[in-house]
Amino acid sequence: MDIFEKDLSGAMVSPDEPGYDKLISTIFDTMATAAEMNAKGWLTPEEVHEYLRRITGREIDKSTTLLPPFYVDYGKNIRIGKGCWIQQGCTFFDRGGITIGDGVFIAPKVNLITITRPESG
Repeated sequence: MDIFEKDLSGAMVSPDEPGYDKLISTIFDTMATAAEMNAKGWLTPEEVHEYLRRITGREIDKSTTLLPPFYVDYGKNIRIGKGCWIQQGCTFFDRGGITIGDGVFIAPKVNLITITRPESG
């Protein structure tokens, strides 16, 4: 299992592991792409979809709308269905995976956080 699979599974990853630098680099690249989108001000739906494609690594259906600003850490574990509406100011930390089905409405400033922590005990 590589570090990306390990991270997605919820297991703790360490800076000492092979691939850690690539994982962190990908997170910062994704955050930079989202910051670039957010700084643009008004964007067409097509421009937002292009940014989402860059963030997620996959095409987002034209029937889905996202209103920036949008905050994200990794991005590659986000899957968004058709006909979704995602309001402004949402934060998706998707290192544990986020799947949004078809026709979902997400209100402003919703946080979807799937990063896990080990249980203390």
